[in-house]
Amino acid sequence: MANMHFGKLSDVWKHAALAEVLDRQPPQRYAETHAGSGAYPIVHDTERQFGVLRFLDVAAGSEVLARSRYRAAAASWLDGRGLYPGSALLAMTVLGDASSYLLCDLDPGSAADLRHWASELSIDDCEVAQSDGMAAVAAWLDRHAGKTGLAHIDPFDPDERGPSGWSAFELAARVADSGTALVYWYGYDEPGERAWAWSRLAAQTRAPLWCGDVMVTGTSRAPGDLGRATTPGTGFGVVLANVEPSTVSACTAVGDALADAYADVLLPDGSRGNLSFTTRQREA
Repeated sequence: MANMHFGKLSDVWKHAALAEVLDRQPPQRYAETHAGSGAYPIVHDTERQFGVLRFLDVAAGSEVLARSRYRAAAASWLDGRGLYPGSALLAMTVLGDASSYLLCDLDPGSAADLRHWASELSIDDCEVAQSDGMAAVAAWLDRHAGKTGLAHIDPFDPDERGPSGWSAFELAARVADSGTALVYWYGYDEPGERAWAWSRLAAQTRAPLWCGDVMVTGTSRAPGDLGRATTPGTGFGVVLANVEPSTVSACTAVGDALADAYADVLLPDGSRGNLSFTTRQREA
């Protein structure tokens, strides 16, 4: 199991934005550099209680969250099988067999799980690559130049270079420059690092960009901890490139609704907190 942080609040925002993009701009081709496993048995610990489980509880009281594609997809897997869908299974759930897939992960267990779900969902064109995701997606870009596609990049270390020589961040800039739609996730554990991925990517590409950044705020003086994703000063966001204005508006609405739904929330450490949601945008 390559992703130990499934279902945490940082995953909720990443997947909520990804699902909106996929639902509103279904790509002919979909690729992930760090796919992880397809599904994860849900864990009822404090992080998931604050993350996906709380999200599903509060979504019913929010018109925007209730109709979000992420809520429908996550609820269908949790209610039906007690599973949390990873990003690749989320994409297969939203897109079905209408798209082709390139799903990359070095972990053999995750690769096997991805193949299992592609087979169960009758996805005809799904390549699971147990190899360096940056190299595979860079070659994918070259093979399909000019065709509608979306690349999801979700690295643990944005600057680590794989055997191909590409880092995840460099690949994100290349995807943006190619005109291909991009969903790039990032995290941080210091307030001063807020929206750092937006700043860096905006300096490396002239593509139209949007950033939605979520930061936990509160009274606790404990240091931020991205691994827990529930401590004040911890944050995470998504940068989108080459997506339509209506999609940007939809993601903004979901981010605003998420912050509203978590207003004055009781954090897992017992203190009170909030989610601060901000956006940045550069149009074409």
